[in-house]
Amino acid sequence: MTDTPRDVPTHTAGAATLSLSRRRVLQGIGVTTAIAALPPFIRTSKAAEILKISTFGGAFGQGFSDHLFPAFTRDTGIAVQRVEQPAGTQFLLQLGQANAAGTPPMDLCMAVDAQVLRGRARGLWREINSANVSKAAALGDPYVRRTDKGIDGVAAMAYFMTLVVNPTLLDPLPDSWSVLWEKHPNFWGIQSGGSSPMLEIAANLYFGGNAILETHDGIDKVLAKIKEIKPNVKLWWQDEGTMQTALQNEELVGGTYVHDTAVYLQQNGTSVRSIFPKEGAVQGINYWCQPSSSKRTQEVDAFLDWSCSPKAQAIIALKMNSAPILPRSQLDLTDAEFALVSSEGAPIHIATEARMKNAEYLEQQFTRMLMESA
Repeated sequence: MTDTPRDVPTHTAGAATLSLSRRRVLQGIGVTTAIAALPPFIRTSKAAEILKISTFGGAFGQGFSDHLFPAFTRDTGIAVQRVEQPAGTQFLLQLGQANAAGTPPMDLCMAVDAQVLRGRARGLWREINSANVSKAAALGDPYVRRTDKGIDGVAAMAYFMTLVVNPTLLDPLPDSWSVLWEKHPNFWGIQSGGSSPMLEIAANLYFGGNAILETHDGIDKVLAKIKEIKPNVKLWWQDEGTMQTALQNEELVGGTYVHDTAVYLQQNGTSVRSIFPKEGAVQGINYWCQPSSSKRTQEVDAFLDWSCSPKAQAIIALKMNSAPILPRSQLDLTDAEFALVSSEGAPIHIATEARMKNAEYLEQQFTRMLMESA
């Protein structure tokens, strides 16, 4: 996982080929803006009044155009144009330049956690008064990003890295991340590098939480624990497509993988099960942020509050196959509908601040660990 966005098809999409996506939240950053055609529910004569909201692209972004934004327009009368954010490394730089010129290409954009923090450091985000977005403010940490002056990030949806297993090759199915440390030679495909969720998994299973990742000494201890699973790892992957191919070809028993993509593969014939381990799956969050020079403050506040409603979050779950940010008790979803995209168990959160502070060291030491003999 990195914090470079990755386009992922919804579970009903036809093509199985995956590209880089919104869920890669732990490494480099990047989304650039692109001009998008007006969605069909917007009348051209109203173009000057349109609220421009950018999202990551592909089938994921199309879900906003087809389902979420039209529902918001019907409820509020505020028309929306989706502006696509394809992958790229220049998004924050370009947005900073546009902000300085007073011409932001969107009124609201989507950002992963590290982008929220880096954009904040550059003064890119409007700081919103909590009183203006009471529903959003009520979400609490980590679904709301706060500064001393207000809110600059509101969660749009969550996503998970889970333990994915081929049920025909491993019976009974495991319920704990600790299975990765059991003696299973050449079983697993594990994401490698400084962006690997194994850092949070090992930190939470064996060292009491993410705090150990704050220091170089702590990182070394966590990597030493990860090193213990090397005999069990057949594939150290960085590109999700590589892991997908290995799962489809039954080249390994399972490993760390993205939950909603695994569900998509299962629904399209691949023998896999996505398991939320009892210690928690690794959770990432996509946030809404408003560029500081955007003038559409009232409309954005209205959208942020509406997006945190049970109705909006049900659309996120049912139509876009993403994890809602509201508790299960607040959602009108069946058990099966909720279980398809999320879990009621407490997640393992990404150690975003520690990763940003120690990014170079993490990458260097993870690579060194892989080169060492087991």
